[in-house]
Amino acid sequence: MKKNFWYIYFFDKPITDDKKEIIKTMKFNTINEMSEVLGMKPAVLSNYFHGLIKPRDILQYCIIYQSIPL
Repeated sequence: MKKNFWYIYFFDKPITDDKKEIIKTMKFNTINEMSEVLGMKPAVLSNYFHGLIKPRDILQYCIIYQSIPL
């Protein structure tokens, strides 16, 4: 069984800025792990990932990706 992972990329400027650079990347097995590290509820991270809410707090400086196993 192939496993998918969650990646989060942190930028030096808000994601709306055109001249941003990646300063850190992190890899997680689950959204729950990510929520523990970031100190946010898993539902907030999931809603942000699916585009249901606008970025807030630290989410203004990051993008979340999910790997898709082939």
